[in-house]
Amino acid sequence: MLSYLITPPFNPSFLDRKRPGGRDELRLQFAGYGAFARGIVGDRIELFRDGLLLDFMFIAGYTLVLLAVFGFGALYFYRSVSRRFAVRALYVTGVMAVADICENRFLLWALNGLDDSPDRHLEWAAHCALIKWALAGPVAASAVWVTATLLSRGLLFWRAAEVKGALPPHPRALVRSAYRLAKGPESPWDDPDIIAPPAAPHASKPVPDWSAPPTPQRPKDSARARWRTRALQLPGRDPAEVGICVSGGGIRSASVTLGALQALREAKLLAQARYLVSVSGGGYMAGAFQLALTHEQPKDKKGQPLAQADLAKPEDAFAPGSPEEDHIRRHAKYLADSPREMLLALGTVLRGVLISLGVLALAFAVTGMYLGLFYRTFPVIDLGRFRPVVEVFKQSCGHLERPAPLCEEKIIPSLQLYAHAWNPILGLLGLAAAVSLVASFVRMRNGKSRPAWVRSTVKGIVGLALAITAYTVVFPAVIWFFAWLAQVQQVIPGTEDDSGVPGVSLLGAITAAATWVAALFTAAYKSVKKLKPDGEKAGLFGGGDKSIATQVGTSWVKVVVCWLVLLLVAFFGLAVLSWAAVYVNDWDWGWWLALPIALLILPFAIDQTTFSLHPFYRQRLAGAFAVRRAVMKDGSVGALPYDYNAEPTSLSTHAQKVDGFPQVIFAASAAVSLRNRTAPGRPAVPFSFASDYIGGPDTGWVRTTTMEQTARPLIRRDLTVQSAVAVSGAAFASAMGTQTLYLERLLALSNLRLGTWVPNPSYLAEIATYGPDWTMPRLPRVRRLRYQLQELVGRYSDTSPLLLCTDGGHFDNLGLVEMLRLRCRTIYVIDSSGDSPPLATTLAQAVTLAYEDLGVVIKFKQEEILKLVPGSAEPIEPKEPMAALNARFSASCVVVGDIIYPEPVMFPGGKLSTHGTIIFVKASLTPDMPYELLSYALKEKVFPRQSTFDQWFDHAQFNAYRALGHHLGEAAVKAEAADVAASARKCFRRRKDAP
Repeated sequence: MLSYLITPPFNPSFLDRKRPGGRDELRLQFAGYGAFARGIVGDRIELFRDGLLLDFMFIAGYTLVLLAVFGFGALYFYRSVSRRFAVRALYVTGVMAVADICENRFLLWALNGLDDSPDRHLEWAAHCALIKWALAGPVAASAVWVTATLLSRGLLFWRAAEVKGALPPHPRALVRSAYRLAKGPESPWDDPDIIAPPAAPHASKPVPDWSAPPTPQRPKDSARARWRTRALQLPGRDPAEVGICVSGGGIRSASVTLGALQALREAKLLAQARYLVSVSGGGYMAGAFQLALTHEQPKDKKGQPLAQADLAKPEDAFAPGSPEEDHIRRHAKYLADSPREMLLALGTVLRGVLISLGVLALAFAVTGMYLGLFYRTFPVIDLGRFRPVVEVFKQSCGHLERPAPLCEEKIIPSLQLYAHAWNPILGLLGLAAAVSLVASFVRMRNGKSRPAWVRSTVKGIVGLALAITAYTVVFPAVIWFFAWLAQVQQVIPGTEDDSGVPGVSLLGAITAAATWVAALFTAAYKSVKKLKPDGEKAGLFGGGDKSIATQVGTSWVKVVVCWLVLLLVAFFGLAVLSWAAVYVNDWDWGWWLALPIALLILPFAIDQTTFSLHPFYRQRLAGAFAVRRAVMKDGSVGALPYDYNAEPTSLSTHAQKVDGFPQVIFAASAAVSLRNRTAPGRPAVPFSFASDYIGGPDTGWVRTTTMEQTARPLIRRDLTVQSAVAVSGAAFASAMGTQTLYLERLLALSNLRLGTWVPNPSYLAEIATYGPDWTMPRLPRVRRLRYQLQELVGRYSDTSPLLLCTDGGHFDNLGLVEMLRLRCRTIYVIDSSGDSPPLATTLAQAVTLAYEDLGVVIKFKQEEILKLVPGSAEPIEPKEPMAALNARFSASCVVVGDIIYPEPVMFPGGKLSTHGTIIFVKASLTPDMPYELLSYALKEKVFPRQSTFDQWFDHAQFNAYRALGHHLGEAAVKAEAADVAASARKCFRRRKDAP
């Protein structure tokens, strides 16, 4: 048996054999026809035969190496999706090796009969070579990625993934399931560091043991089941008597919120409130109040106090005429309130556009380099045919050079090069159809579904056919088109110097400028729309005095601009790819090394959020709203801004509840695209920031101090009060949840995006339960390119290490649902959102969401809530000059409703009840408004419905909206008093009528 195994060609002399040149071997693999093969081989048949025999050993070697790499990946990758990828790579490696073996076998047969008719063998060899080389690139890249991932995790074992908990004596954070916590205390530690989320409502896979209930208890009532699952009572967050919600709406909402909180404080209601849930613009003022009341003192670099800054009290912070209010009034144009700051804002946007397009161009250039080297090495197509041909014309004035149009035979690749491409493509597609058809017949006979391996096989065969199609048809067609376009239009490549650099550079400059201008246009564009009383758009003449003006930031013009810019960016990227593929052979070797290395390093070294608009937005908000009362150098009392760079406002310290003021909870949303987590049409889940816990019911919660200690320094900067305000107000983001628009891709591409990526509580729960483990992925130090790519494609997982958090209005713009989770008996809702009349659509959405998410029912009397409709008030005199205002007047700006919780709630004072009260106040015009507001409303037709895109308020706008908020707060107090009196009268009548 041993002698049989070492017989030729496997004998010692076999290793002494020589191989022909690699270029000749590749040409022979793709020859396809006997005439080509004879021209390549000549009289070197034995040399080529020996080379093919040696190639069998090379096949065995690289197959074993790849199998080992992907086998280790299948064993030691932590995520199941990564393990499945490694397993599939094993199968692909086997297919590639079999194709290589078959190719060599056909070539040996062809060489043995080279003088006869070897076309059939050569054609089959070309088919196998095409399959082999189409898989070689992806397999090699996958092997490098698997190796790098395993080595980096193995070498960094001393810094394994872990959570730094805050509860001694545990070495890591204590994790509790939401189910177990809801059942009651099971251990002395009732306030765990991490609360794992419940299983997804429609999870198709078994849930981990740290999130699954030990003995599931499902109530028969679906509303009660949702309540128990979605409204977990966090440790320390007890039910309350009073809660206040302030809605989103940018600086418009901030101004209204300021006035409303001033009025509620005058009525002693602000001090009675336990919670203050803020969204977006409402969070501007909630955060400003919180930072003005903090006990943390400003210090210099040596730790010495800078000034006495604890003068503001809950009773007078941001009082009318206070230094804090005056500071905000002077900085109402917080994004840019001077020419210098406007230039800084424009420069920030331009920087983000250039960085984003630069990385995109780098990726396309490296892809073009790979294709150029691939087609140069493997003669599937001759890219030299796409280079420009220059004709020289002699004239009396000298020499004139111009690109000559490419002839058809120079543009279209030889049919002989394409002949061997379509057969394997059609054959693979036919094979996939045959496997699927056979499986269908088997299914008909036994009545069983097709096995998973059959479906995977069909997908794999189709994927292989698509890969070959991309290499042989799609990429060559794209390169041919841009080469032809460069000759006809002289855009790229093929300019006068025959390098293509000026043309590509010019196109890149045009693309960057167009993207920058389009991003600014979409951010700043707003228009006035006139509506009829029923909400329909008014006609050409505006509908007369009965029309209602509202300011909007959406338009079909912005849709067209967005799509044109995206098409231009795609055109630029493909042009760079084609240029690099055609001209890569002319590049210096330094570029061959620098560009791939840069593409490998930059995506891992650059923090994508740093170059977005979020840091600029965060800093501008901090400069306008992060102030406190202090004694100045001259002895006067003024507003002292926080030092943005030297004084971090950590949530755990600066957001702590202050006596006499409610606990502030910043309502945001987390982008999740999985349907088993989100409802249809709502690709976002609730997420909140507070001093005690950070998270939401779909992601779990983490103690704020634990997340601050665990997060990396760069990411920790987004766990501050200033950042929470910016995240809660990140309305202009690449993921907008329920407010999804058409421009998210443009925002992600241009870096004109708000919001940030923060650690995922569910991911931290997994680490704290199973870690530290070297196979687990670490918490990233920077938000790598991967996260911006997720924003570009709109794919967000609920188990990734980081979550994209954006505006709370992308889930609930009122914050009402978050307040209902806190179990408040009386909830005040200050709604300054920019609803289009006639109805309060934001309230309707919140009421629907409260029932869908929590099972809570909110009811209003029909005749009362319709008083919010513009035009429902009695006309005021004189009617003729006040006709424009009469059409905009609502009979009331406040309505009182009933809250019905699914289960009884133990309110303060030992009161067990399922009923609560909601006092909803809408920013609208009413006849009883102060005279100065009536005057401003008559002058400004869109007041109080100016677009949220307008973030440049002057002092007149700020004063008007602040006065409106004060009027709304007073109306809410009166409505609450009237409701209490009505309830007392009803109780008295029941007692009187009782026998």
